[in-house]
Amino acid sequence: MDEHYSVDESMIPYYGKHYAKQFIRGKPIRFGFKNWAMCASTGYMLAFSLYTGKSSEKKDFGVGGDVVLNLITLSKLPPNSGIKLFFDNYFTSLSLMRHLKELGYYNVKQFKKEARGHYDYRVADDVFVCRWNDNNVVTVATNFENLAITSATRWSNEEKAKVQVPQPSLISNYNKYMGGVDKCDQAVANLRTRMRIKKWWWPIFAYLLDVSVVNAWLLARKNGCTRDTESLFVFRRFIARSLLSTHGTPPHQGRKPAKPLSTMRYDGKEHWLVPINTERRCANQCGGKSKFQCQKCDVGLHPKCHMAYHILN
Repeated sequence: MDEHYSVDESMIPYYGKHYAKQFIRGKPIRFGFKNWAMCASTGYMLAFSLYTGKSSEKKDFGVGGDVVLNLITLSKLPPNSGIKLFFDNYFTSLSLMRHLKELGYYNVKQFKKEARGHYDYRVADDVFVCRWNDNNVVTVATNFENLAITSATRWSNEEKAKVQVPQPSLISNYNKYMGGVDKCDQAVANLRTRMRIKKWWWPIFAYLLDVSVVNAWLLARKNGCTRDTESLFVFRRFIARSLLSTHGTPPHQGRKPAKPLSTMRYDGKEHWLVPINTERRCANQCGGKSKFQCQKCDVGLHPKCHMAYHILN
């Protein structure tokens, strides 16, 4: 089990008409179904919840906070096991962070950016809030980390060179582990299942199918499988070949010969006239259809044409 998980939104492209379809300006996928997802830092999706519209139920921690708690329930993450959650300002509040600490989950969240310089921090009720001045002011809150300082490489316009600047570790950890959902979305988008079907549920089904393949690929690589897992494309091709080899292909039904061989037609042996359920064109070219056929030659024949058809003129 991974230790770091991120919560974010994921869009499923859909351009038809449906009450749950969303439009989000500025996203790579602007039209479609909104999906709340919890992913490991590798991109492995652990839980998801489709957004179907506003709910009339009272939200104890806001819409975003309840999304986080719902995904924790769906994922069945064990409490008090060192699980660390990462999400942005949409999903959290200080009250949610305290509640997650009580449940045994730790999290780091990013507040909205505001302006570069030094860092400052405050601690209250087991919640640690730190501000770090990069190109803009970044404010991050956590309920499990303390003030450990690392360094980050940044370009200095004044010195015209790369310089090392102090950076709190919780900010570097946020940047490192927050992109799990984005990694999953990128893998799905690179090899998305594309079939033009007008049913509204098809994009969701295809999306879940693609996510399942990505999850299987990540698990195979994690377990040390090197054959057929060097890339997602090779892994998908391996799955397709495995399915075809397991279930096989229907036997090729060749086209029946239009006419029987002349050696069989005129051999004078066992040319029995038998009734059939559907009419067939008479092979003696009399212009009509018959409910009888030659059992050996497998051609339609009238009783009156049977002898003439099998005699070589």
